[in-house]
Amino acid sequence: MKRDLDVDAFYGALESKKSELGVSWRGLATELELPDHTVFTRMSRGQTPDVDTLLSLSGWLGVPLETYARGEVAAPDSRSQTLESIRGFLRADEALSEESAEAITSVLRAAYDQLAQRQEVAAAEPQLAATT
Repeated sequence: MKRDLDVDAFYGALESKKSELGVSWRGLATELELPDHTVFTRMSRGQTPDVDTLLSLSGWLGVPLETYARGEVAAPDSRSQTLESIRGFLRADEALSEESAEAITSVLRAAYDQLAQRQEVAAAEPQLAATT
């Protein structure tokens, strides 16, 4: 499945916020420590910047980059997807050290696995009763 970034929509969101705050493209590039302020000109022409620039810009917008992704996503393994999403939020939390985030993730993983197993057993019980 092909996925890509809707560069026009992403650039439009950047332009809106930039105008709202009254900053220039050069000022924004300086604020975000981007190596080249012409990235905005290239984006206005539909070119996609490198991933580090995209992450910096989406962080400045306060909107996940995924918001501007187009295309279908394969059905994820819900267990690992859920835990990885939570782990990402914990690691991004400035109030937590990396060790604290990992400790919380470990506790959640153990609880998740235990409760998911109970759910799987409960779902299998009616099937077992029907076959006996």
